[in-house]
Amino acid sequence: MAAIDGSWALEVATLAGSMHFDATLTTVGTSLTGTAIGPTGPIAIRGGTASGDTAEFTLDLVGPLPMSLVVKLHVIGDRLTGTAQAGPYPPSNIVGTRTG
Repeated sequence: MAAIDGSWALEVATLAGSMHFDATLTTVGTSLTGTAIGPTGPIAIRGGTASGDTAEFTLDLVGPLPMSLVVKLHVIGDRLTGTAQAGPYPPSNIVGTRTG
């Protein structure tokens, strides 16, 4: 079991305001799978990898604007921090708390 395994409440601080996601993440070896439930419903994570206390994956958002977010996270116990990069836009900060 990797440090990222479990359920998380994530807040992404974007230029358009804060976005909340409830994510469930699971690792098998270095492969990371899961689902993030946001304002437009559930989104399967894509291309997920995890190693130790770091993880990376992509979320393909459908709204308010269709875009892909490349998410990079660092887990510290029951908290995480990281960034979400959407195309040419500046990276957005992410903070999270383990919920299960």
